[in-house]
Amino acid sequence: MFDVALLFIIAFVGGIIAIIGFFVILGRRISEPKKVLQQRIEKLEEEVWKLKNQK
Repeated sequence: MFDVALLFIIAFVGGIIAIIGFFVILGRRISEPKKVLQQRIEKLEEEVWKLKNQK
């Protein structure tokens, strides 16, 4: 009986870890394009600032 309970607990903990890992990966995939877009915006703002200050 103890063996069955131990296997169930291990399977349950493994499932929880898998679900957490899935959401972490999903969160990174969602936030990564935002980082790239933010870098492009910062680069464009810097170029605009340089062009304004050339005059």
